[in-house]
Amino acid sequence: MWRKSVMNFRGFIRSFVENKGLLWIFVIGISGWSTVSILVLLKTRYETDSTTIGVSTAYSRWINTFPSIGICLTKSRAFNEFKAMMREYFQEDFAFSFTRMIYEYAFLNPNNIFTKEPTKNTSYPYNFNILDIRRKMFPTNCTECFKEIYFRGELVTDCEEIFKFHVTEMGYCFLANNLLDYDSIEEMPLRYSSLDNNRSLRLYMRSSVMYKYEMYVNSPEDLPFFNSLTYTISTDPTTYAFNVEEIHNHEGVIDEPISQRKCKFPSESSIEGFPYSFSACMSIIRSEFEMKTCDCSLFNPKDRST
Repeated sequence: MWRKSVMNFRGFIRSFVENKGLLWIFVIGISGWSTVSILVLLKTRYETDSTTIGVSTAYSRWINTFPSIGICLTKSRAFNEFKAMMREYFQEDFAFSFTRMIYEYAFLNPNNIFTKEPTKNTSYPYNFNILDIRRKMFPTNCTECFKEIYFRGELVTDCEEIFKFHVTEMGYCFLANNLLDYDSIEEMPLRYSSLDNNRSLRLYMRSSVMYKYEMYVNSPEDLPFFNSLTYTISTDPTTYAFNVEEIHNHEGVIDEPISQRKCKFPSESSIEGFPYSFSACMSIIRSEFEMKTCDCSLFNPKDRST
């Protein structure tokens, strides 16, 4: 009986091998079964394995913001035009030295100090208000500085939607995306998502013989200050590219005494209507030093009415 079974099995194998059609059917069947098993396994792992990397819908909804952009007015070589403006303002011609002094004071900032004093025993009206002269000479509306603004390739019809006027430590500035104007980053106008191919901000500036422009790029909570890196805006087309990085302080820093780290955290100090930041800290330190040294200061972030 056992021999008969062995002979029958051998006969089946011999018949199976001799018949190539049955052999290929068997091979294809095994291959198909293996392929289906692998696909089922991959599908199961895709649905259950948390380390699977794929396109996340959360990334499609990801939103980011531009840094704060500051366009500030700086001194140009327009002394003759300024002299004509002074003549119109005071209805009087003044000596060269006095006019030069007023011209320098009008553009005064921590990086542009004018130390010369007026000559004594003169009849010049030294009770002039340099702030009034600034307001007369400098624009406070963005339409006088910006010809066109494009964000993400689209024209911004109203520049005041983007740039707000402020008097800063560096003088008259127009700020975009700054927490000085918004309660939170989510309210800022210069925002983009991962779906936006064009993430640029393009500015067309109006030229003036009275002043030039300098650009500041900083965090939304910071303002242009005396130690900021600046970029001169010229009449030639210029492109600037920046990488935005978020830096967090070590939690243990707050345990260090303020006298050692100099600057505070926002939770430790606040100025009404003025977000406390690194730039605010630097401005306060400089202002306190000036008041201690000469009992005067160019700019006080606690009093920005000027």
